[in-house]
Amino acid sequence: MKKIAFILVALLVVASCTTENKQEDVVREIAKKDAIEKLQLPEGTTFNNETIEVVETESGDASIGVRYLVKLTIKSQDREGNEIINTHIFNYEKIGDRGLNPEDYELISFE
Repeated sequence: MKKIAFILVALLVVASCTTENKQEDVVREIAKKDAIEKLQLPEGTTFNNETIEVVETESGDASIGVRYLVKLTIKSQDREGNEIINTHIFNYEKIGDRGLNPEDYELISFE
């Protein structure tokens, strides 16, 4: 009986880690779209995951109300070829139950 309980707990832990990673991926994709829109970047702008850092800033007992801080680094060049690095911060709040859809998150603020 203890073996079955241990296996069930292990499966629940694995499932929750997988869901958390998927939620961070959804937030990362939302941040990419919001960066293009809010910062008025060209439509063809692409980002790699190395320039986007997602951090869960609040976690409570409930899954709703969790906030995510997204730090987005944009590298560009001026006319003389000098590299310009700008960092922008987006704050999102989880408003949906599962967090696997873009509609489950709301942009709170951006800098």
